[in-house]
Amino acid sequence: MHVSLKLKIIFSAIIFLFPFLIYLYTLSPDVTFIDSGELATACLVLGTAHPTGYPFFTVLGKIFSFLPVGEYIYRLNLMAAITTSCSLVVFFFLLIYLFEYLYLTSQKDKSKTNISATLIYLSSFTATLTLAFSKTFWSISNSIEVYSLHILLITLIIFTFLRAGLRTDKRKEVFYILFAYLLGLSFTNHMSTLFLSLGLIYFYFAINGFNEVTFKRLLILIIPFLAGLSFYIYLPIRGDNPIINWGNPVTLENFYRHVTGKQFSVWMFSSFEITKKQFNYFISAYPKEFLYFPLILSVLGLFELFSRNKKIAFFTIILFIFNILYAINYDIYDIDTYFLLTYIVNCFWIGFGIIFIFGRLKINSKISYIMLLIPLILLFFNFDKNNERENFYVRDYTNNVFNSARPYSLIISTQWDFFVSASLYYQNIKNVRPDVIVIDKELLRKSWYLKHVEEYYPVIYNRSRNEFETFKTELIKFEKYTDKYTKPVTNSDFVELKKIQEAFKNLLNSFVYKNQDLNIYVTSEIEFPEMQTQVSEKFALDYFRVPEGVLIRLTNIPVFDSLYTPPEYSFQITHATDYHRKFIMEQYYLSYMNRANYLMNYSKLDEAETYINKGLPLISPDSKNDDRKKMADNLLKKLRELRELQRKNQ
Repeated sequence: MHVSLKLKIIFSAIIFLFPFLIYLYTLSPDVTFIDSGELATACLVLGTAHPTGYPFFTVLGKIFSFLPVGEYIYRLNLMAAITTSCSLVVFFFLLIYLFEYLYLTSQKDKSKTNISATLIYLSSFTATLTLAFSKTFWSISNSIEVYSLHILLITLIIFTFLRAGLRTDKRKEVFYILFAYLLGLSFTNHMSTLFLSLGLIYFYFAINGFNEVTFKRLLILIIPFLAGLSFYIYLPIRGDNPIINWGNPVTLENFYRHVTGKQFSVWMFSSFEITKKQFNYFISAYPKEFLYFPLILSVLGLFELFSRNKKIAFFTIILFIFNILYAINYDIYDIDTYFLLTYIVNCFWIGFGIIFIFGRLKINSKISYIMLLIPLILLFFNFDKNNERENFYVRDYTNNVFNSARPYSLIISTQWDFFVSASLYYQNIKNVRPDVIVIDKELLRKSWYLKHVEEYYPVIYNRSRNEFETFKTELIKFEKYTDKYTKPVTNSDFVELKKIQEAFKNLLNSFVYKNQDLNIYVTSEIEFPEMQTQVSEKFALDYFRVPEGVLIRLTNIPVFDSLYTPPEYSFQITHATDYHRKFIMEQYYLSYMNRANYLMNYSKLDEAETYINKGLPLISPDSKNDDRKKMADNLLKKLRELRELQRKNQ
């Protein structure tokens, strides 16, 4: 017995609306961490985002930007909530389809099971909501990112692929064509579509065999696959966008480098230590995604699926394992989203686990509704972790950076995740501080970015043209023979490495020495590399460092500027321990302490004490050996000593 169409519509509406309303409530109201500002800007100006360019995502984002609600960034964040909710509907109907196929359509051993249409819908409903409120899946719904659209495409691919593989009528080929098109389209959104490859190959040949028809179909499917992949034509068409043209993919070589993500390839399969670290992280994070208990259901579900259809079971196992094995070789901090396919498969098994308990074990189905507690418990425990409703950290920090800069300034920074990416949106879309020039020091190591600086900041480029051209010559060699520079062996390799390092330092120095009419600033990680996880070059060593707001001004005038008025910050204090919020709090703290230390050097002790006191609330109350506390203690000690010295000299 099948559920009525009316009931299907009601279930699917709830599956979309219930999570969507939660996502809407927890939606980030503004630009947030990492690539948010860059992706939003790329969508709004139809530019080119970081590799692999995400052309389908960019065009879809442009369409969503026309929604008559909120600011542009809110509309794009809303796109994430909508596409994530849509993927849940697809996942729900995928489970319904498989359950009906395995238990109602082709059921052969009815005596061993007690599967009703109601139980099928309850199992699918529970598993889908469990996915909806798992930590990482929920997180992709809160702000603009490529992963929300990616998951929608992934679930559609799996659904159409299984519909094609399990059908025996003429519509089989229609579903295969749709599958191939979606597969190509998905690759234009995110390269981690590759995680599906091994499972798709296995299942295709497992159900179709190795024969002439099977291989002919594959040749035919190349056409719709390329049709979907053709969205990449967008990149060379829009690759010369003056606002954001990451990779400058207008030549065949640049296009290839961009769509293959060659820039980030150095982070893939880099070492066994990285693989081990990321695997250990996955092992610790995986059970927390579902708060442990549902994992028991997934084990039972895999057993149940295996007993019903071994080929589908192996298909899901391969998806699960291959995703993990591939993703753990990627050396990035925010790796959680790369395990999303694994989490989707896990919820797939959870649905079958519920079928196992209330069908195969024949437990009274009336108490099966207790399973709805699983997603409700996840909703409760993951709510605070995923509630971005009051997340103005990046907005506030970006504004505080701009407020720290004097008129007509140049800011050199590597703070992409916190400020540089967001500045693209604020300057180009909201027209905030157009007088400020922002240069990402690490992006200067990419030849496309040199061209971007030349076109976007022609004055800066022309003043340092010789240094730019010299460095560009060395950089092109680096991009062509990367291994010789990252893993030097011969004396010649070390000579070339030293040449590019010198050229880079000369370029950075030229920004300071050749722009005396501008106020030159750097952010703290450049001045204090020992406090970061990466090595950072200091430059203009003959210049004085003056802490001004959250920035540090480089000047050749060794005189205290009594006319300068420090900015007042506006920001939320948090003692959260996640990397991004902690980093921003450290920037505020450092700005207070650095300014206090600077003022003490000019015997302005009362002002210095005021800054120290401003920084003290940023120290975590339960922290005893925190570096922040040590710095504050040392400065207070120095302040007492200077006051005592002043008293003696009076």
